[in-house]
Amino acid sequence: MAFELKEEGFRLKDIFLVVSIPEATYHYHVKNLGKEDLDSEPKELITQLFKKFHERYGYKRITKELKKLGYCVIIKKCIDLCGN
Repeated sequence: MAFELKEEGFRLKDIFLVVSIPEATYHYHVKNLGKEDLDSEPKELITQLFKKFHERYGYKRITKELKKLGYCVIIKKCIDLCGN
């Protein structure tokens, strides 16, 4: 919404008041708007596993399944293929 208001010619100071977001948040999203999500593939794999097990598996069981598939797992960050 803030992006559309800016394109319509409103001042940023007024937009932040109306939308109720900090200025830093706006600039963060503007900076990262065109960047590719490097974690999109691991996120998709995790989502597929979660749905495969009828949305009943938590992070520990999902981690075990990823390891069974040959992925090295770093909790809270990303997954990579094991380079053993």
